[in-house]
Amino acid sequence: MRASPNEQRLEMLERDFTPLLIACLQECAGGRWGLFDQNDSPKNRRFQQWNEADQLKHIANEIQNIRKEFGSSNPLCEKFLEYCSMRGGNVKGEPKLARQFLEQIHGT
Repeated sequence: MRASPNEQRLEMLERDFTPLLIACLQECAGGRWGLFDQNDSPKNRRFQQWNEADQLKHIANEIQNIRKEFGSSNPLCEKFLEYCSMRGGNVKGEPKLARQFLEQIHGT
């Protein structure tokens, strides 16, 4: 049986998501800010433009929307979006969050 267009799209998005996530997390862990939008004021966005991070967020949201249609979820995608929603004075900085997320992915 042939997969529906949404199933095909989801498969493509999820195939692209994980390697892009890991690459962005590694770059962020190395000191680059902007992956989780902690400093998302217009002034800071100008200096933190990061096309791959923007693409990653777009893919994550699209995966989440398609998965909702199927009544399922993608735990890695959900965890990434959860990290993107973290705000406040007690939240670790983005590089520390990225290292933490990488450790969770790699199970260390």
